Amino acid sequence: MTPRKILLAAVAIALLLVGASLLVLDRMDRTAGPGAGGATPSNADPVAGATPGVGSTPALADAPAEPPPLVTPPNIGARPSAASSIPWDEVPMASKLGELGPGLAAPVNTALRAARATIESCFEEDRQLRASRPAPTYDPDNMPTGPAVLVLQLESRGGALDVVAATVESLGTSTRELANCACQVLRGWPIPAPAASPGRRYRLKYPLH
Repeated sequence: MTPRKILLAAVAIALLLVGASLLVLDRMDRTAGPGAGGATPSNADPVAGATPGVGSTPALADAPAEPPPLVTPPNIGARPSAASSIPWDEVPMASKLGELGPGLAAPVNTALRAARATIESCFEEDRQLRASRPAPTYDPDNMPTGPAVLVLQLESRGGALDVVAATVESLGTSTRELANCACQVLRGWPIPAPAASPGRRYRLKYPLH
């Protein structure tokens, strides 16, 4: 083989090697894809696979507290009351202390017990009055039972309630004088109640015994 043929063969082999190398590099680039070598395209999401709005919850503004309803009827789980703008005859009636709820029932009970000690003078006057006049007669078909029942109108202020009025719902076996005397004692009676919120009205039945 002549030197010229040997040189041409060497050049041909070198070109084949260069072509093969380029082909391998091209295939490696295609396999690695964009971002090979740790580079992140400028328009790519910095969090791989992240979907806008997923995985993060925007802070929600605190919802404003709803004001109590103007009138809360005495249903199960509800405390009968009304806003101070509601007429008294439309305020729901609580038949017993427990219906006012644990935050009000106990202080109202304590205050009414204290008032009862003052009402004792009304009972004493009533006993003297009964002793000085004939016993009342009743229709056998309509005999009264139990003592008089008063209705107390309670209005709240910050940390307290006030008995703004007391009226007679029924007399029962009590005298009108006793019921009226008790109403006078109870009218304006203060009731300390730390759980009371201002601006609410309540009506409560109060047996006079």
